[in-house]
Amino acid sequence: MHIHQSSLSPKLKDNRYSIYRGRTRLLLALFILILAVSTGRFFYLQIIKGGELRDLREQNINDFEYIYPKRGRILSSDGVVLAEDRKIYSIAIDLEQKPSERSIEIFANIFSDKTDFESVKSKVEQSLKFRRSNIVLTKIGQEELAKFLVRGEDLIGFSIVEDYERQYDPHPSFFHVLGHMGYLNQSDIDHFSPKIDEYNPKLWRKVGKSGIERVYENELQGKHGTKFFQRNARGDRRVITDQEPFSEGNEIRLSIDYSAQKLAYELMQNNKGSIVVIDLKDFSIPVAVSTPSISANDLRGISTAQYQELLNDPSRPLFNRAFMGLYPPGSSIKPLFATFALSNAYTTWEETIFDDGFFRFEEEQRVFNAWKEGGHGYTDLSKALIESSNPFFMNLSIKYEKSKFVELLESSSFGSKLCEDCYPHQYSPLINDSWKRKNFGKDLFKGDFINLGIGQGYMLTTPLHLSLIAGILASKGQYKLPYLAKSNSLEFSINVDIGEADWVKLNQALIDVVYSSNGTGYRINAGNLNLAGKSGTAQVVDISSREEYDEVRENINLRDHAIFIGYAPFDDPRYSIAVIVENGESGGRVAGPIARDVLKELLDDI
Repeated sequence: MHIHQSSLSPKLKDNRYSIYRGRTRLLLALFILILAVSTGRFFYLQIIKGGELRDLREQNINDFEYIYPKRGRILSSDGVVLAEDRKIYSIAIDLEQKPSERSIEIFANIFSDKTDFESVKSKVEQSLKFRRSNIVLTKIGQEELAKFLVRGEDLIGFSIVEDYERQYDPHPSFFHVLGHMGYLNQSDIDHFSPKIDEYNPKLWRKVGKSGIERVYENELQGKHGTKFFQRNARGDRRVITDQEPFSEGNEIRLSIDYSAQKLAYELMQNNKGSIVVIDLKDFSIPVAVSTPSISANDLRGISTAQYQELLNDPSRPLFNRAFMGLYPPGSSIKPLFATFALSNAYTTWEETIFDDGFFRFEEEQRVFNAWKEGGHGYTDLSKALIESSNPFFMNLSIKYEKSKFVELLESSSFGSKLCEDCYPHQYSPLINDSWKRKNFGKDLFKGDFINLGIGQGYMLTTPLHLSLIAGILASKGQYKLPYLAKSNSLEFSINVDIGEADWVKLNQALIDVVYSSNGTGYRINAGNLNLAGKSGTAQVVDISSREEYDEVRENINLRDHAIFIGYAPFDDPRYSIAVIVENGESGGRVAGPIARDVLKELLDDI
């Protein structure tokens, strides 16, 4: 059999060779292109972006967290700790060591009074699912901590977490002075950002919401520490590589006297009102009480419903009456107006009027009733202060020149801030034409001064301001602004020009208010305290007769406020005081004895 072998023509061979060569060149070109791209990418990543990528890698592996600083302590003037951060312990799930069923069971048995197996297991599962170390038990006591440490080997997957919690002296007298802490909100950011250099709100969970805690936030807050660590591929924290400790906040020492503050609160017997004392040596504040009140510790962990209940409480325990309350000063303002009347020759110590229990304002054909039926008879300035004659001071008030009266109020710090570190703080309004136009659409007229002249009508003062006015009288018209922690070196004086003899006579009249049998403060029984002062009552509602008041007083909340301002010792004044007992009716009988006991406590400590 013959087999025929065909052979490829030279032309066909050339075609096949060309195809193979073309394919080879294409593959070579693709290889070179891929190599070039790879080389370029490698060059870009390693040379051009190498530093940046190394940093990013380090950031992914190496991380840090801030260590929350310990807040500074707040102390009383005598060194008692009023507020401090205390270490607390919690138990958390350790993501590095997954808790076993056995560990969970042991944990639940040890702390059976606080949790159970299913609850702990659920928290463990949630932690592992979201790679987040959940807290299982918070703020455990020393006994629970000891239990955990003793059984630590059996509790693999659980760890102790340390933190700090703000603790306050539990006595309610300190709440309004100290203030309290709360979670940071936008209002806080707006408040602190312009006041604190380089303020970073992301670093803070809680800030001071009121009182000293808010005023001295910058000083108290401290500086964060930093903890550095490395993460594994799953992003879990693995090894702590370095740590920079936090800096504790500064300590703040207040002028508050621990014992006197507590006593003042107790003397108020939970009546609504306030007591403020000023140390005339430096115008610091050793006592600032607002009643009723709460402990700042009560606000920690409080629910929204519970907080709303406090806000709705008719006794307003969250309201700082000492610095924010506005009250008609009543007759307690008369000594200040006496200096004004003497300075402008509206009266003298010798001038007398006949007080028959009424003041008749002829221009408006109005008759004003006085508090004492039948009046005080022939009355001079001294008697008008001692017995508190309204007609005498009403008669003076219609002589007042508006501009000079406003200057007196301005120089006595009406309409301006009295204390830089008292927060929140209300001004006693400056009563002038612009104030009345803003509130009533018209200027002051002569009839307004009749009520202003006896501390009623538009006249409103804070307890802090009344204590300062008592201090101004004790210091013969000179004063500084009160403070709780940091003093102000500025000195002020009221706009009056009276001689030493006038101050001596005024001082004697205020002594006689307390020690003379016809003085409105005689029932204070001040003994050897050497107390000088002025009592007052402030009307809550406008009434025109004693009979009308007898009907009104059946409602306790409509009774007059009881007021007393004073200073002691009267021969070398050290402290001034203002006491307001809301609806207490009698300044001499109710407010005065409280002032006596508070001043005695302070003077006994000297």
